[in-house]
Amino acid sequence: MYNAKKTSPINNMKFIQYKFDVGFTNNVKREPKSEIEDSSIQLELMDSFYEVKREKPTDISFDMDENGVISYSDPFCKHCYSHKVTKHGHNVRNLIKENGERYTAKVQRYYCPECGKYSQTEFIGQYENYCNFSNETKERSIKVREISWYPFRKLKELYQIFCGTKISHETVRKAQIVTNELYYLNKDIKPSGFYGYDVQWEPLDDGFHYRHLLFDLVNNVPVAELLAPNEDQNTTYEFINKSVKHKDRKAIVTDLKPGYDSVMKKLGFKHQHCTYHLHLAVNERIKKYLKQKDLEIRIDQIKENEKIAKSKLDEIVENEIDKIKSEINIYKRLIFELFNQQTYNKATNYINLLKQEYNNFPEILQKFLKNDFFPEYKKYIWFLKKEFKGKLTRTNNDSEKYFHATLPKAEKKRYRTEQGVFNQIYNRKNGWMKKIKFQLTN
Repeated sequence: MYNAKKTSPINNMKFIQYKFDVGFTNNVKREPKSEIEDSSIQLELMDSFYEVKREKPTDISFDMDENGVISYSDPFCKHCYSHKVTKHGHNVRNLIKENGERYTAKVQRYYCPECGKYSQTEFIGQYENYCNFSNETKERSIKVREISWYPFRKLKELYQIFCGTKISHETVRKAQIVTNELYYLNKDIKPSGFYGYDVQWEPLDDGFHYRHLLFDLVNNVPVAELLAPNEDQNTTYEFINKSVKHKDRKAIVTDLKPGYDSVMKKLGFKHQHCTYHLHLAVNERIKKYLKQKDLEIRIDQIKENEKIAKSKLDEIVENEIDKIKSEINIYKRLIFELFNQQTYNKATNYINLLKQEYNNFPEILQKFLKNDFFPEYKKYIWFLKKEFKGKLTRTNNDSEKYFHATLPKAEKKRYRTEQGVFNQIYNRKNGWMKKIKFQLTN
């Protein structure tokens, strides 16, 4: 009776030989033959004449004989890549496909007389050594983590639901490890020369680590990422210098952290200061100034009337602070109107207008303009230069958005090790890039 056979769990199967059994038994006795021949003398003679340079085969296919043993179509030794190997029995492997089907596969063993080592048929790219689950099965967990953070133990449940397969927590965890390094360089793009640089802190078991990012503003993709224990000037310099060639350096935008100016100048960039961070810095100064004014007004009112009621005092202070705040906000908007100018020349002319109006500005803004802004205003308007317009952004929001998409603040504290958090960043980065590519092509 004919029994239907299961499909093979192995791709690239080149030849399958089935055994045709009609009940005939062969009782002829034959002398056993050794599959291993002593060729050591031949090898010694050959080695004296030439040395063969062997490379690992790239196009690997498989055959299955009448006994169901799977072997290489072109057998080779995995240690020295010699093709002069002899068969040496077989081993049994239990394999599980992505749909949950289970197979018992017989895999051919080989002996290599040239290096004297044993090996067996390996399903490279389909099943890893010592693992029953196919690579495609394990990659499904990576695809899930590309779009969202999902606990390993919950991923086990997803396998049970969709594949009918029980998979261990450790197998899922190891599947997420796609890189053993803490540095990534995007080699698939041609750098535009215009970048955003930012740092995100990551709390791990052994203390804070820092995620350095270099983001291409034109191509809208990350150029390089690094997870390091430091965020000092030397780390910043070494990271960017390693990631971008000199010919690909034009301009870069960063936040207002002290020290970035000297680093970017040394690297050969025009350094654009983020105007959003400037806005935050000015607001923080105004907040402190208003707090101080609040205290001064209260002290003056109490000196004038020691018996003043608290409710009355609060009302007076609130009215006075509102007047001061209103005036500050009017002049603050005048300052930030600078960044709405259409050209670099118009922006420099606007700076001259601000200087003419300097004496009319509130005290807090006068100090800011004189000490911090006027001496280095050009660093805030590089984005208006003709050669930079449309390429260099005035803020570092693109880097911030990428940080938020690949490792949101709520997920930071879920990781314990450098390898764990960087592999998650790596997987989410791949998912983010697929999404961007889909949006551009649809």
